Amino acid sequence: MLDKISLKMKILILSLGGITIISIFLTIFSYINFSNQEQSVKDKIFFTAITFSDQISDQFYERYGDVKTFSLHFKNFTTNSRETVNYLNSLTKFYGIYDLILVCDLNGHLLSTNDESPEGKKINSEILYKENFSKTAWFKETIAKKYLQDEKKGFTGVNFQDANFDETLEKVFHEKRYGTVFSTLIYNSKGDPIGVISNHARFNWVEDLATRMYENFIQSKIKSLHITLINKEGEIILDYNPYRNNNKKEIIHDEKILNKYNLVKAGQPAAVQANKGEEGVLESLNSRYKIWQIQSYALVKGDKMVDELSWKVLVRIDRDEAYSSIINLKISFIIAFILVFGCSIFLSIFFSKNLANKLIFVAQSLVNGNEKLNKTSNESTKNSETLYSATTRQASSLQQSVTAVNEISAMMNKTAEMAENSRIKANENIQKVNEGKDIINKMVNAIQNIKSRNQDIMDQVIEGNKRISEIVKVISEIENKTKVINEIVFQTKLLSFNASVEAARAGEHGRGFSVVAEEVGNLAQMSGTASKEISTMLENSINKVKNIISQTKANVETIVEQSKKAMAQGEETSVECSNIFEKIYNNSQEVNHIIYEIANSAQEQAKGVEEINHAMHDLDKVTNQNNSIAQKSSQTAKELLTQSYELEQMANNLLLIVLGSNYNIEKISVNNNYNPPSNPPVKKQKENNENLNEFGKKTDIKQSTHTQINSQIKKVQSESEKKIDKVPEKKKVNPTEEVPSFNDPRFEDL
Repeated sequence: MLDKISLKMKILILSLGGITIISIFLTIFSYINFSNQEQSVKDKIFFTAITFSDQISDQFYERYGDVKTFSLHFKNFTTNSRETVNYLNSLTKFYGIYDLILVCDLNGHLLSTNDESPEGKKINSEILYKENFSKTAWFKETIAKKYLQDEKKGFTGVNFQDANFDETLEKVFHEKRYGTVFSTLIYNSKGDPIGVISNHARFNWVEDLATRMYENFIQSKIKSLHITLINKEGEIILDYNPYRNNNKKEIIHDEKILNKYNLVKAGQPAAVQANKGEEGVLESLNSRYKIWQIQSYALVKGDKMVDELSWKVLVRIDRDEAYSSIINLKISFIIAFILVFGCSIFLSIFFSKNLANKLIFVAQSLVNGNEKLNKTSNESTKNSETLYSATTRQASSLQQSVTAVNEISAMMNKTAEMAENSRIKANENIQKVNEGKDIINKMVNAIQNIKSRNQDIMDQVIEGNKRISEIVKVISEIENKTKVINEIVFQTKLLSFNASVEAARAGEHGRGFSVVAEEVGNLAQMSGTASKEISTMLENSINKVKNIISQTKANVETIVEQSKKAMAQGEETSVECSNIFEKIYNNSQEVNHIIYEIANSAQEQAKGVEEINHAMHDLDKVTNQNNSIAQKSSQTAKELLTQSYELEQMANNLLLIVLGSNYNIEKISVNNNYNPPSNPPVKKQKENNENLNEFGKKTDIKQSTHTQINSQIKKVQSESEKKIDKVPEKKKVNPTEEVPSFNDPRFEDL
């Protein structure tokens, strides 16, 4: 369901939801704040009630103690005197709250009283002396010791008459006066009661507290303060409400209210709760004025108050006035809230539309760019895979070539070593042939001397036999050396054959080595042919020498007789020997020259093969590096293709989020008012160029290595051709000569 909604609507819904949530939290916070302020107002009103209660307790404590103090002055009192009256006048003036202070005997007769008011005016106190107060409530209760007291708090021996209209004061002042009466017994020095003193106090000792408190509230711009004091029964004994009395601050003693209107019976919630002994604040409807008020109620109690009196204080304020500042704040908050909420909705619509258009443009740009990236990624992936496959095959072929070159290098080194040994042996053969030639020359000279010295022929024949034996040994040694040459020729043929096989395995890369191996095989065949010819000559020479020795031994006794014939034959034989040795010498010279050329050629070939080996190793290293680069390029291209697909999916998802699933992506129109950045980043392009440069350097190294290998192969081929050209034509190997097979027993030693 949510997928079908466009991003603009989602953002708008989200914004409105956020604004609504913030508004709810702000409303709750404001409500809590307003509630705290209202509670603060209630706490202030409750604190006023508690303060008023404490002040009443303080005043009550003083009034309670005053009467006991005054009584001490009259413990030796017997008759009325002016001095006593003046004392009482001074007391009334000093305290200002006592209208009358009466001193009576135990029978109720007045003994003394003040004749001036607290204001210092003369009063008609004479009429009081005619009265008998024995029937008054305060006198009867005092005589009966019916006291308002609490011994634990120090309140003892005083009778208290609750606030009421005092008839005694009315007789003296000719007006109704509202007050309280504190009375106690007068004791003499012996502790016996001798009379009663009664302080008739106006209730202004409480009312003045209320007026001062009202003045404080007036300064706080609260005019509806209503202070009420109720007694134990719930009747009103103080009702101060200037706001309902035309803002007059004077205390009004309404006879219809005071001591007659019972708030508890009237069901006033604050009075009912206070009558239960509770304290607190509540909002309720005033039953008399029919208006909602904040009413705090507290008990007049403490260490300076007798709990039995059980007065309760009610402090009430009209709710509208108490909360006026809070109500103004609420109205201001509501107006500001409506304005901010409306502006927020307008801005949400504006920004959601603007943001959605920008996101549509970005998403469409991603889709278009991703199509090009997909094409490039596919081409790069294919090229990377092709390059990776080619480098892999090249590395495999090159590894085989390196192995073949290593084997050829080893064989060429061994061939060069064997050729060097053959050259040394050939030099030794030449030396021996020279020695044999010298001996033949000496033999020819000896035979020529036989003609002139027949008498010494026997000795010379014996000596000739010895020398011929030495010749036979020399020829035998030559034959042995010839066998070594044959072995070298056999090994050379074997190496040539193995080189041809390995060159065939190498394929195209071993074509040059095949030519070299073939020419080495031809040289070996030529050397073998020459060695066989030398062996045949040596065998013939040995046989002939043996025949000469045998003939010489057989004809020793007849040599003298047949000296001429023998001399002729000996001379003829010596000439033949000389010719044979001359041929042997010439053949040995040619064989030595061929072996020397073979050794030089083998050394040059070994050096060339070694250089080829180094070049092949370099080529193998570069090929492996190219293979690694190609592999990494292939992986990178695949990752790029994967990321391209993911980017395409992300772009499509972004378009679906922006416009919802009900819209066709291909038909999206981009907002032309939004211009994308004109300078795209080039960091990625620089990295790609650097990778291409590095790959080009690797390719240049590879081409350089191939060039070095080709030059080394051409050099070896040219040197081999030069060496081959120096070999006499008649010494070339017969093509029809049998090539040794792998079944030849001579291969077993290898």
